[in-house]
Amino acid sequence: MRSDRKVAVIGSGITGLSAAWLLHRSGVKVTLYEKSNICGGHTWTDSSMGFLVDLGFQVFNLSTYPNFVGFLDQLGVDSEPSDMSFACSVDGGRVEWGSDGLAGIFAQRKNLFSLSHWRMIWDVIRFGRHAPKVLEPALAERYACMSMGEYLQRNGYSRAFQDNYVLPMCAAVWSVPNSQVLAFPVVMLVRFWVNHHLLELTQRPIWRVVKGRSRSYVDRILRELEDVRLGAEVARVTPAKPGGQATVSVRGGSQESFDAVVLATHSDTSLQLLADSAPQGVEEVLRAIPYGTNQVYLHTDTSLMARNRQAWASWNFIGAKGNPETTPVCVSYWVNRLQRVPADAPETFVTLNPPHPPAQDKTALHAQLAHPVFSFASLRAQEQLHHVQGKGGIHYAGAWCGYGFHEDGIRAGIAAAEALGATVPWDSISCNPRTSLLDMFYMLLFTRFARQAISVGHLRIILPNGAELEFGTTPADCSSRPVAKNTSASQEESWHMLPASQATMRLFRYDFFRRIVTRHDVGLGESYMHGDFEVNDLGALLALLTANLVNIQASRGSLGVLNWIGDGLLRLAHATRGNTLFGSRSNIAQHYDAGNAMYKLFLDPSMTYSSAVFRYPGTRCRADRRASRLLL
Repeated sequence: MRSDRKVAVIGSGITGLSAAWLLHRSGVKVTLYEKSNICGGHTWTDSSMGFLVDLGFQVFNLSTYPNFVGFLDQLGVDSEPSDMSFACSVDGGRVEWGSDGLAGIFAQRKNLFSLSHWRMIWDVIRFGRHAPKVLEPALAERYACMSMGEYLQRNGYSRAFQDNYVLPMCAAVWSVPNSQVLAFPVVMLVRFWVNHHLLELTQRPIWRVVKGRSRSYVDRILRELEDVRLGAEVARVTPAKPGGQATVSVRGGSQESFDAVVLATHSDTSLQLLADSAPQGVEEVLRAIPYGTNQVYLHTDTSLMARNRQAWASWNFIGAKGNPETTPVCVSYWVNRLQRVPADAPETFVTLNPPHPPAQDKTALHAQLAHPVFSFASLRAQEQLHHVQGKGGIHYAGAWCGYGFHEDGIRAGIAAAEALGATVPWDSISCNPRTSLLDMFYMLLFTRFARQAISVGHLRIILPNGAELEFGTTPADCSSRPVAKNTSASQEESWHMLPASQATMRLFRYDFFRRIVTRHDVGLGESYMHGDFEVNDLGALLALLTANLVNIQASRGSLGVLNWIGDGLLRLAHATRGNTLFGSRSNIAQHYDAGNAMYKLFLDPSMTYSSAVFRYPGTRCRADRRASRLLL
């Protein structure tokens, strides 16, 4: 549906790209302005190492990034599991530890005999149990104005816990000095930890990376947008007067009017663009959420990692000796472990704010990225933001509207687009990564069954926690939808003539495994009906199962006694619904109880119940033959 509305989106980070894409698909005429020569913002993929490396946005998960995951699905962009381990090197290597099991926690063997290290471990457990209480409504008044530093002091947490765990982790997440972390609102930090499952020592979500690096999703978006203006630095945005339009002025003199403008820029940039024409209340909100600049290096210098390699992880806090509390923290991302790079790639790192630059001959790139800096004033400003949205036709959006992460950015982009009439084509589904012992039991039975049953093609299952199960042949040996035999390239692909060789299922709930084990014949259909999973190609999945039907039937014994019991219950239920005179009436009534509303979903306007199977217009003869084959 097209409309005559014109909307300018300024800034092409995740916020601007998502807002522009949603508005465009809703029929709005969108103009996207970007001052750089490339789009993406913090979605920045570099190739100077000879392979692709993400420098800004790198990882996400299925639990706390539901909108970003939905967006990727809409764009047809795949992802793969990664590793998000954490390590810490404090005071020039005086204390080093990592999160990879006991070998990482006690990377320095002296810590086995360190009382302060053991106290830190105890405090980590204690903090995970007690910190969520600050979010309880009954205690809201007590913690509303309490800082992180005050909370730690009042509750008797050790200095080792503060210096070697809390400060490194928080400072690394937001790239701010330790002193600013201690001044953060404790409610904000704990809510972030709870939402990201960081207070749990087990059953955390598996982090994932975009296949082909993050640039691939940016390219997909740009292929759909019609008016993208690169190298167009906006100098000023003038809000609309009553009955008028907002104006966007580009440096160099050009000027254009729009029905609305989405400022998908950093808060300080938005304020600068509005200059003295900011609507009432806007300046107070934007000024309360400042940005800080971070130095970013892509390099191969191992001196910017922990001294002890046992304490290396994907995400590494590096504290130099004698660094003042106000110095920006150093974080090194170990690219070889965090992202999929060639096996022969050298040890590669992305480091923020190093205490000293990496060796010049080991440096591939030096750049700057900015991140929001939060405070009590920032939280109050975020609460007031909705009061100024839309004034003068201007909408304000960015990751700074939340915690500063990719999901916050796309959430802000969605809010701006919806305010201008766009609709979101995906459901925001946040998967629970926790599994019960019973869930694990059912999954174990299913895994044993599927390994025996799936021998033709490839079945990939993405679990709610982000991990993956794979069955059958390797994807490299498969093609997703093969063309039927004895057909020309112009003829349609036909999954019922030759099985498509691979399918990907994404589970939202572990109930899927229980239904398959206990209700084998109807479990898959019921699971689909209940929304336990979605599949990238339903026809391919059905074809893959059809191709493996003999194996599937022969492998049912591996599902165990629960499957036998479930079959018995289904047979018993079937026996009670015999086609007697009375039973037939009941069965027919239940079969047709959905009414015409359901049949309209898959029948043509004539509502003909039995007909030829059409895939494309003008294929009557082939459709008739196809229907005959299916029936026979």
